[in-house]
Amino acid sequence: MHRILAAVVAAVLFVHAGFAVAQSDASVLSGRVLDQSASLGFEGARVSIPALNREVATARDGRYRFLELPPGHYAVRVEYLGADSQTQEVDLIAGASASLDFRLGANVALLENVLVIGQAAGQAAALNQEFAADNIKNVISADAIGQFPDQNAAESLQRVSGLSLARDQGEGRFVVIRGIDPSLNTTTINGQRVPAPEDDSRQVNLDVISSDLLEGIEVTKSVTPDMDGDSVGGNVELRSATAFDRGNSLNLRAEGSYNDLREDWSPKLALSGTRLISEQFGVAAALSWFSRDFGSDNVETSDGFDDLETEDGEEFLGLPEVEQRDYTITRERLSAALNFDWRPDYDTDVYWRTLYSDFEDDEVQLTNVYKFDEGSVVAFDDDGASFEGAEVEKQTETRIETQDILTTTLGAEHRLASGFTLDYSAGYAVASEENTDDYGATFVGEGLDVGYDLSDRRKPRLFANAAYDDPAGFELDEAVEAYSKVEEKERTLALNLRRDDTLFSIPGYWKIGAKLRARSKSANSDETVYDGFGEDYRLADFTPYDVDYPLGIWGPATNRDSLRSFLDANRSVLEIDADDSDISSRGEDYELDEDVYAGYAMLNLDFGKLRLIAGLRVEQTEFDAQGVQVLIDEEGGDGDPTFADLHADKSYTDVLPGLHLRYALSDKTVLRAAYTESLSRPSFFAAAPRAEINIEEDDGEFEREAELGNPELDPLRSSNFDLAWEYYPGKISVLSAGVFYKHIRDFFVLSDIAGQGGLYADFDEALITQNGDTAELYGLELNYVQQLAMLRSPFDGLLFSANATFTDSEASLPMRDDKVSLPLQSDLIGNVSLGYEKYGLSLRLSAAYQSEYFEEINELDDPGYDRYTDEHLQIDFTGSYRFDDHYQVYFNAINLNDEPYYAYFRRARYAAQYEEYGPTYELGIKANF
Repeated sequence: MHRILAAVVAAVLFVHAGFAVAQSDASVLSGRVLDQSASLGFEGARVSIPALNREVATARDGRYRFLELPPGHYAVRVEYLGADSQTQEVDLIAGASASLDFRLGANVALLENVLVIGQAAGQAAALNQEFAADNIKNVISADAIGQFPDQNAAESLQRVSGLSLARDQGEGRFVVIRGIDPSLNTTTINGQRVPAPEDDSRQVNLDVISSDLLEGIEVTKSVTPDMDGDSVGGNVELRSATAFDRGNSLNLRAEGSYNDLREDWSPKLALSGTRLISEQFGVAAALSWFSRDFGSDNVETSDGFDDLETEDGEEFLGLPEVEQRDYTITRERLSAALNFDWRPDYDTDVYWRTLYSDFEDDEVQLTNVYKFDEGSVVAFDDDGASFEGAEVEKQTETRIETQDILTTTLGAEHRLASGFTLDYSAGYAVASEENTDDYGATFVGEGLDVGYDLSDRRKPRLFANAAYDDPAGFELDEAVEAYSKVEEKERTLALNLRRDDTLFSIPGYWKIGAKLRARSKSANSDETVYDGFGEDYRLADFTPYDVDYPLGIWGPATNRDSLRSFLDANRSVLEIDADDSDISSRGEDYELDEDVYAGYAMLNLDFGKLRLIAGLRVEQTEFDAQGVQVLIDEEGGDGDPTFADLHADKSYTDVLPGLHLRYALSDKTVLRAAYTESLSRPSFFAAAPRAEINIEEDDGEFEREAELGNPELDPLRSSNFDLAWEYYPGKISVLSAGVFYKHIRDFFVLSDIAGQGGLYADFDEALITQNGDTAELYGLELNYVQQLAMLRSPFDGLLFSANATFTDSEASLPMRDDKVSLPLQSDLIGNVSLGYEKYGLSLRLSAAYQSEYFEEINELDDPGYDRYTDEHLQIDFTGSYRFDDHYQVYFNAINLNDEPYYAYFRRARYAAQYEEYGPTYELGIKANF
């Protein structure tokens, strides 16, 4: 850390030497840009002094500030998309400060003031902040979040140019930025980094966080040197409201939603309020609760298509195994935010921001596993096959999965004399995933006549003889009880110093900073496997019932209550499989620490039309981890599992330069360019020191397999290039185009090192994550927003927006001659929205499209088992009516077109998974005071 600080100080001294010494007769001009009521500030308004060629953008509460101004008489101009520009005059006196406020919009009722509420307000707020930014970013305001039927933070981002979603159970969970895997992006809440609750990735589950708590979202696609460097795709910043954002406010929301697939109603309540206790102190609080009953039905082809053989030796491409799944879920989300702000004077801000979200899934998963390859082929053709003497497993699994995210940040900013600004913060964040009440059982039916029908290639239909419907034909084979918890914590300390001044008569500033991020993560599981039950039990002994399954036959199933009662009543006589229990309980446990010491120096210069940011960031990473090796050796040992503790540590340093250019071609046109270096550290699970080694005998021959962690993984590194053109023709509108290119080195790829020498030279399979070669990603973003105010009434209330992102990528893989696309990268992402807002009525119809993408590799040396996700088009509708200044009713329809999820192997005719969710309808009321 001391080396990093020394380098930062040296850079500052070099830059500072070129800056002019602060003049004692310089003046300061500050103020706010407000609405007519003076209660709400406008962020992103551009305040300029044309005579001095100086311009600044307002902060989130509408504040602006010019430092080091020469005394004199000046015209000051403010511009904000969606409002008429204003000009006022001011006299600046040597060595004194002056104040000048602006008020935008008309003095009309809230119902008519589109600068404060509604679709137009949301677009205006976003476009102004994007226009004023020095780097490439997209913004979603609180008004825009409320104008779509989005349940969580991830879904609020799906309509941003270049962004797509990875979904779970039909609900958006992870955000893909420009085709970059979510684990390679970063997420912050009020500036605090958010840990990941899952054990095998760094990606943050944004479905945990309710959209009701958010004041705005910023997606930074070209990070500046004062931001964390481990964001290859970009950073998502979630902001909760403060009292100085909204003044005194109270917002209430009550809603009921109906899921068509499960035919259930679900309630939602939300409350948020801000209060200025005094001119210096404010409090903001928000609470959101949602309990949703829903589910999904799917059919999966397990490991895909394979060569099957008849008793006559004839081969055909068929399905060895197919699974039917039925999910019933109660999802409860409780989110809360509490923010305190203290401003003892104009030059001091002290804040404490806290956000907590709890996400609980109470899930029952029923599964039928048809094992066709356990039987004999009776008949087959290209559209199906029949088998006799096959096996079917009926599984009941239930669990309560809870994910928690808590972030809290305490910080302050001081605007000091001579143009200095000092800010510092201390933050703490924790994310966890805990599985409780986790148990399940498997019943096996043998000697069954079954088959599959592929006349609809997307949805394999299964059939069976009458014996399949007899619950007495399925014997209890195994039962499992489990508990697991993953927890990740991060503690941060940050310090930044900025100096506003002139460099050879060029206005600008330099900025330096240092940051410590101390992160720890642990994974622990406890599993008990029962394989003996004292006597034979059948599915008929467990209160069987019929399942409503629209994708084919299901047969009998058991419910969670009868299974729970059985385990509780018979635990003392159940036989435990000690080996499997120990392996499951200890094999994937790990603990690790990762400390990142960072420092940076950056320079901002404003040449008038050209604004430049140049800087350098240095990050040193210290990694230390403990894991477990599991060895099952029937060749050199007795075959009982043995366990050994493993330890690893690693240290490395990255130097990350950055250059950003913003050039104003005219008052309405901006050209941007950026070059940045970024990195992404490997997932904790991939880098943890862990090993599971199996050497087992099969028909006199030994099979050797291993699954390994790799503490020697290097971080993925990326060189990023961006070029963007933006045109703001007036009112609330923009037309933009941008190109981007990423050259990625040392990307992460699952590899098989068996037979390649070393310890695993004679193994049949040894899977480990390694650094790959290079990958390239490039794309084009197009965006268009237009308020159709030029049309005759009543059509002047129309608002149209559309965006499209075209992306391509290629990467080299071990054991492959052909290159593949990066996972989750779609060639085309598009959004179209048509809105109408007038007379208190607000309507919006939107469509989000994502083309097919490469999802994962199943067989390293066989592309035929590569899994792809099919294209996805979802249509949503939202409508509301504000019948006075305070109340509105609304109706939302989500997934109106009942779009399913479909995945396949290599080609679309080879189904991997088909899943249905059904549309959801919401009816509610909002109150704003």
